[in-house]
Amino acid sequence: MTKRRPTPTTRRLLASALPVVAALVPAGAGLADPGIVLNRYALPGAIDTPSAEMMPDGTLGAVLGYSGVGGNGVGVSFQVLPRVSAVLRYGKFDNDAMAHGYTRERSFDLRLQLLTEDPDGWRPSVAVGLQDMIGTGYYSSEYIVATRNLTPRLRVSAGLGWGRLARSGGIGSLSDDRPVPDAQDRGRLTNASWFRGEMAPFANIAWQATDKLTLLAEYSGDDYACETGDSSCAVEDWRSDDEALKNNLNLGLNYRAGQHYNIGAYVLGGRHFGIQASLALNPRQAPYPSGLEKAPAPVRPRVAPAADPEGWSGRWSADPTAQPAIQKALGDALAKEGQTLESMALTATRAEVRIRNTRHIQQAEAIGRTVRLMTRALPPSVETLVVTSVEGGMPVSSLSFRRSDVERLENTEAGRIAAVATLTDPAARNDLLVQSPGIAPRFQWSLGPSFTVGLFDPDEPLRYEVGAALNGSYELTPGLTVKGTLRQRLFGNADQKAPGDWASIDDYRNATWDQIVDENGGIPRVRSDSRMYSGNDRLQVPQLVLNWNAHPAPAIYTRVTVGLLETMYGGISTEVLWKPVESRLALGAEVNRVRKRDYRDAFEFLDYEATTAHVSAYYELGDGFMGQLDVGKYLAGDTGATLSLRREFASGWSVSAYVTKTDLSNDDSGEGSFDKGVSVQIPMNWALGTPSKRSVGGSISSNTRDSGQRVRTERLYHTIRDSHSTKVYDGWGRFWR
Repeated sequence: MTKRRPTPTTRRLLASALPVVAALVPAGAGLADPGIVLNRYALPGAIDTPSAEMMPDGTLGAVLGYSGVGGNGVGVSFQVLPRVSAVLRYGKFDNDAMAHGYTRERSFDLRLQLLTEDPDGWRPSVAVGLQDMIGTGYYSSEYIVATRNLTPRLRVSAGLGWGRLARSGGIGSLSDDRPVPDAQDRGRLTNASWFRGEMAPFANIAWQATDKLTLLAEYSGDDYACETGDSSCAVEDWRSDDEALKNNLNLGLNYRAGQHYNIGAYVLGGRHFGIQASLALNPRQAPYPSGLEKAPAPVRPRVAPAADPEGWSGRWSADPTAQPAIQKALGDALAKEGQTLESMALTATRAEVRIRNTRHIQQAEAIGRTVRLMTRALPPSVETLVVTSVEGGMPVSSLSFRRSDVERLENTEAGRIAAVATLTDPAARNDLLVQSPGIAPRFQWSLGPSFTVGLFDPDEPLRYEVGAALNGSYELTPGLTVKGTLRQRLFGNADQKAPGDWASIDDYRNATWDQIVDENGGIPRVRSDSRMYSGNDRLQVPQLVLNWNAHPAPAIYTRVTVGLLETMYGGISTEVLWKPVESRLALGAEVNRVRKRDYRDAFEFLDYEATTAHVSAYYELGDGFMGQLDVGKYLAGDTGATLSLRREFASGWSVSAYVTKTDLSNDDSGEGSFDKGVSVQIPMNWALGTPSKRSVGGSISSNTRDSGQRVRTERLYHTIRDSHSTKVYDGWGRFWR
C-alpha cells in the first residue's frame, strides 16, 4: 500500500514547534485546565487524534457530529474506572459500493491510562487505546499517547498510531502487514490486527484562549483515503468520491456553552468542515446537589419520666384504642414522606413498622425519615425501634435501633448511628403485626404517555413509537398481585418488518414455524423477528400476569409468575433465590415454560414453545460494582453463559454491560458471533432535585439475534437488593437527610 509522507513544511513544524514551546515553559508550571475536550470519537483529545487524559471517574459523555468527509455519527463514552474509558459509537458514512450509497457502522473503543501526570516534574500522562476493537473494522486503530500540561492554558499531546491513524506519514512497521477487515468478522474482536502494520506519529495542541473558548490544532495520520476514493484505502468495499485532504493538519475550536455542554467546529486537512456537540454528565454532580425536597421532621426527644409517668410506665399499652390511634397517626405522617405503612407491631417497649418506600431512591433515607417520625408518634416507654423494609410484598430486611441512640446521635455523622444499628433478616411471621387499613386488597392504576425508542439499529438509527399506556395492579394479599398494561400506539416510525429474506410481512405471518426455522438456518427466531411486534395499531397488552412473591424462610425468596410475561412470550416463570441480608453473595435458579405470542393479536400464540432454565450467582464487589453470572439454557435451545457487570452511584445512576456466549456457532449467532450490550439508567431525582424512584434510560445491544436470549421478567435479586446490607450502607450518608 502506498503511504503518504508528511510534506517538508509539516515535518519542520513537528520538529521545531513543540520543542520550542516546551523550552519556554518551566517544569512544575501547574496543571492546565483548558477543560476536557471530547474528540470526534467521544474520548478526550483534539479533533481526530486522542490525548492521554481521562474524564472524571464515572462521567458519561456523548458526542453528536457531522463532517463533510467523515459522515455523521454519535458516540457514548463512560469513565468505567479512574484509568479506564470505554466508548460505544454509531456512524454513517458515504459508500459508493453500497446499493443505497452509505454504510452504517457500530464500534467499541477502550482506553487505559498507564501513567498520570506529575504536576511537579516532567512526567506526562500516558495512555494506550484500542479504537473500533469490536465493530466493522472501518475505524480500527491503536495508539500510544502522552499528554503534558505546559501552562495553565496550554496542553500538548503526541503519540504513535496504527491502522486508521497511520494511513499516511508512516515511519515503519514493527510487525507484519495489517489484516484487511473481513465482512464475516464484523462485530468480533479485531485483535488479529492490533498494533500491526505501518505506524505513524500524531500530535495535538489545545490552548484555552478564554474561560469558554479552546483552540485546537493537530497533525493526524488519518488522510481519509477511503472516504475520498484514494487507491491506498485498504477496505475494498468502501469507496466515496469526496475531495482528498490538502494536508494532514486539522484545526478546530471548542466552546463551553454550559456546565455540561460544548459545541465545536473544525476543518479537516484544509478542505472539509465539520461541527459537533458534546456533553459530559457526572453522577456525583447533580444540577440540584442539595435537593429540593422538604426537610424531615426532627427527632423528638422524650420528656422526663416525671413529666409523663403514664407514658413511661407502659400502662398505655393495655388500652385497646392506643395502637389503632398511633398506627393511623404514624401512617398518615409516613404517607407525606412517600412511605406506605403496611403493618405495625407495638408493645410497651418495642415497635416494629413495615414500610414500602415509594419515593426515595436510597432506602437508608426512607428508613431515617421513618425513625424520626417514630420518635414523634410513640409513647416514651418504647425504646426499641424496628423498621422492616417491604419489597414486592415481602419483608426483606429489618433495622433495629435503640431510641436513646437515635436521640443522642441525630446531629452527628451518619456513620455513628450505623455503628449501633442492627440489620437482620425479618421474621417470616409476627403474630403481633396489625395490617394497616387499605393495604390489601388494593387496586392502583395510572394513565400516561408511552414512549419506546430503539437506537443504533443498522437499518434505522432511531426508531420510536409514541402512544398512551394504562397500567394497573390489584394486590390480593401482600405478595400476590394481578398486574398488567394496555398500550395504544399513536404514531412513530417503528413499523412492522419481516426479518431475514422474507419478501413481505404477510408471507412471514402465514408461514409455518418449520418454514421460519428452515429459512433461519435451523435456528428458531426467538428475538430476531422483534420488528414484527412493532407498528401495531391495535390495542396491545404488553403484560398481564398473576405474580406471587414469598419469603418462606430466612434468606430464601420465591417467585411464581403466570400469564403474558412480556411482549413476545407468555407462560409460567418460577424462581428461587438464596440471599442472606448481610451477604454480598446471592444464588438463584429460574425455570420458565413459555410460548411465543402472536404478532398482532394480544391473546393468540404461535407454534413455538420453549423451556429455559438458569442458575445465577450475584456478587456485590464493592465501591458500587456488582457482578452477575447466569449459566443455562436459552430461548432458542442453546446453552451457555451471560456475564454482567454493573456500576452504581449513590445518586442512583447505573451503567452496566453484558456479554453472552452460547454453544451456537459464530455463523449461527449472526454478525458479531455473540450477544453483548450496555445499558444506562439516570434517576429522575438527580435531574429534578425532587425525590423519586423513577428513572430514564435504556439499553444498546448487538444486532437483534437469537442466541443467548432470555425471557424478560422482574427477577427477585433486583427486587430485594435495595434493602439489603450493601445497598443500604452504600446510601447510608442520606440517613439523616
